[in-house]
Amino acid sequence: MKLFYLFISLFLAQNTFAQAEKTAGLHTGSMKHGGLDRKYMYYIPQGIENLKKVPVVFFLHGMGASAQIGVNVLGPQYHARAERDKAIVVYPEATSKHWNDKLGGSYPLTDNIDDVGYLTNLINYFISDFKGDPGRIYFSGSSNGGMMTYRLSCDIPDKIRAIAPFVSTISPQVAKEFAGAKPMPIIITSGTADSVIKWNGGSIKVTQTPVILSGDENVSYWVARNGAKKKAVISHLPDVEPGDNSTVEVRHYKGKNDVILYKIIGGAHTHPTLRAAGKPLVKGLNMDYNSFETVWDFIMSYK
Repeated sequence: MKLFYLFISLFLAQNTFAQAEKTAGLHTGSMKHGGLDRKYMYYIPQGIENLKKVPVVFFLHGMGASAQIGVNVLGPQYHARAERDKAIVVYPEATSKHWNDKLGGSYPLTDNIDDVGYLTNLINYFISDFKGDPGRIYFSGSSNGGMMTYRLSCDIPDKIRAIAPFVSTISPQVAKEFAGAKPMPIIITSGTADSVIKWNGGSIKVTQTPVILSGDENVSYWVARNGAKKKAVISHLPDVEPGDNSTVEVRHYKGKNDVILYKIIGGAHTHPTLRAAGKPLVKGLNMDYNSFETVWDFIMSYK
């Protein structure tokens, strides 16, 4: 019995949460993990008080960003849908503004950070304290956050129902180690003119990463892992903004766990979105569809 209480004491010392706000709206929280104070932000929709369980959508920001930047970029998109579908949205924050995505020591500041443990505990916390549905935990992420999302799909697949990485690719090391990992529905958004995560693979200059998978290699990994049909159903979205110099090709590899690729022909390291009234075109930004809405609807369809 003494050993049991000692274990509990050690666990709480490593994983403690500040008093959480559970009213509707946007809030900031923190937890102690691995000797570090880890910040996160979260949005609670109206009217979930009497619900037994609610979906939880996590978004992981990219390198150099933060939870607040995630809120700024996705909030106007995700929070409206969170209200509609009664889902909680969580924006975890990385240390040193970079996730330990296991790219092989390309960014040593976070090589020893236990981000998998931190995010696992955050999942468990929203399940236990916020009525999160353990069968409806979803992850999305951009760039480095997308790569961390890929890693989580391998390290903790039993905790995640579906994923939606933006402008990123799975680490070659992770893909090799987890070639036979549990299947998982995925929607991928990648641009062929991305100067950071190049469609043809190669290196990432900003982090001095020697090799990443190409867009095609990344998709092939997922088709094999998910046991999806190797021949995709291909369609093209209407080119509603010809001036953005980009188009959208959709490749749907059907199966019990679908693999869907939104290949942005001429798209840069950005998230496609519809152009707001009176706003100018942005170089490299596809404006033929709202990628946030598409991603949200995809992941929420898996229950």
